[in-house]
Amino acid sequence: MAKPENSFISGVHKYVQAYAMKNHNEYVGGVADCWYSGHVRDLWVEYKFIVVPKRDSTMIVPELSPLQLQWLTERRSEGRHMWVVIGCKEGGVMMCRPPEWKTGVNAATFRERVVTRAQLANAIDTFVSK
Repeated sequence: MAKPENSFISGVHKYVQAYAMKNHNEYVGGVADCWYSGHVRDLWVEYKFIVVPKRDSTMIVPELSPLQLQWLTERRSEGRHMWVVIGCKEGGVMMCRPPEWKTGVNAATFRERVVTRAQLANAIDTFVSK
């Protein structure tokens, strides 16, 4: 049975038009889940999947491992584009800046920002190609 995170990524990739590469290397820790390449720039995305808490005040912070956080931060400091996307059954939320990767958002804000898998794919395509 597929893990929810992998099913979510597949659900986004169903709509992505840009070149998308799913990364899996058990010997190199921290590398972002996916790399997208377009005519203008590339983008690395680390995906997480959650069940959205019912209480509005509950903080949703991406559970990045120390290696993931280090890899994302170092690549960003090199000028590369990094996002963290937190998925849920309704869709997902893009976190495009490092402060949010560490502090997160409360559940109420998360629900306000959720977009569909197709909208996530469109955001990725727009970012890498326009």
